[in-house]
Amino acid sequence: MAQERIELIRKGNEAFNNGDYSLARDCFIKAGYGDGLIRLGDYYMYEKRLPLLAYGYYRKAGASDKIEDLHRRMVSALGEWIGQDKLKPEFQARNHPQARYVGTDADGMVRVPVSGDLMRRARQILDSK
Repeated sequence: MAQERIELIRKGNEAFNNGDYSLARDCFIKAGYGDGLIRLGDYYMYEKRLPLLAYGYYRKAGASDKIEDLHRRMVSALGEWIGQDKLKPEFQARNHPQARYVGTDADGMVRVPVSGDLMRRARQILDSK
C-alpha cells in the first residue's frame, strides 16, 4: 500500500510538472497527498486566477491557512461590490481582523494582506516547476 502511494505521488508530481493537472489531481486525490493538492490550489489561485477552484483543492487538503486567506479575500471582494460603507466595522474586526480593502490589481482581483509565510510558501511551490 505504501509503495502504491509513493508511486501515485511520483506520477502526480511528474504530471503536474508536465502541465497535466487533471492527471495530477487524480493521483494526488487517490494517494491522499495534501501537499500536492495544495500545489494544485496554488496553481489555480495564483497562475490561473481561479480562487473558487483553488478553494476546493485547499479544502480537500485541509489547508486551513489558505482557506482563511480566501475567506478574507471574499470579505474584501464583497465589500468592494456592495460598498465598504455597507459592511459593519465590528463584523470585519470580530470575524476577519486582517480583512481590509487594499484595492484591486490590473486583472480586477481584490488584493488583501497575505502573511509572509504563506506568500513565501506559494512562491516556493510556483518556482519549483
